[in-house]
Amino acid sequence: MRIKAGMSAIFAFLTLTVSAFAQDLGPRVQKLADGVYVHTGKGFESNSGIILTQEGVVVIDTGQNPIESRDIMDTVKKLTSMPVRLVIDTEPHADHTTGHYVFSPPAIVVAAAGAGESMRGADRAAPDRIQRLAASSPEMKAALEGYRFITPHIEYHDKMTINLGGRVLELMYLKGVHSESDTAVWLPKERVLFSASAFVVNQINILRPIVNIPDILAAGKMMKALNPEHVVPGHGTPGTVKIFEDGERYYALLLDRVGKLMKEGKSLDDLRKEVKMPEYASWGSQERFPTNVDAAYRALGGK
Repeated sequence: MRIKAGMSAIFAFLTLTVSAFAQDLGPRVQKLADGVYVHTGKGFESNSGIILTQEGVVVIDTGQNPIESRDIMDTVKKLTSMPVRLVIDTEPHADHTTGHYVFSPPAIVVAAAGAGESMRGADRAAPDRIQRLAASSPEMKAALEGYRFITPHIEYHDKMTINLGGRVLELMYLKGVHSESDTAVWLPKERVLFSASAFVVNQINILRPIVNIPDILAAGKMMKALNPEHVVPGHGTPGTVKIFEDGERYYALLLDRVGKLMKEGKSLDDLRKEVKMPEYASWGSQERFPTNVDAAYRALGGK
């Protein structure tokens, strides 16, 4: 009886300890698999991944801004004393990459080909961005201490497989889905997919001139075929393949409505005024909708 009571006490202690540890990570950190976590962004801000291996940590994207980057690093330190060995960029935009300096060195930054040039181009276009960011709040100024502009050390083409400390990470270039250099990160054993910003959740995505709706749909089909258990988009609440299915329905309806008006001889200017998607009025970033109409027009052969 005493042994049984003692074991019960030990079990209760361990349960409380694990529970307290989990709470200590904060409400925006979710465990997806053993040693695999997502640090979710606030609202539509960017998500980041934290993957523990036997030889160090892999971080996927370094946060919306430097305050978030330091929060991600604090989470890493709560999880392990091991260093961050790798940072993987799912895209080169500043809301995923500004915080590289928090992790590198010692971390090596990996991205798809074109990421470095994209980052350098954005830096040249806004040379005072960091100064303006530092001036936004005392907290941001403090978080920017030690800032350095860091581009990827390694750029891969098409696909790359990383074997580190018992983990396998498969990197896949996603053409024409969001930026000049998008990467999906697949953990086949854990069945966790970091799907970049090809599809975002409950938000109108910005479709730049380099983005192609057929490429987005092809990427979604490819990623669905992996049969992931968890899908972490670049922005929005992590979920399942339903993220891709919701996006596919949105683009199918958009293409249908744009196509019908094109058959009536409507110009692109007419389309921007007349195409409506009230079914998605609750989605965020409605100001981006004209870029979606433009992309649909291009996809359907408009010049």
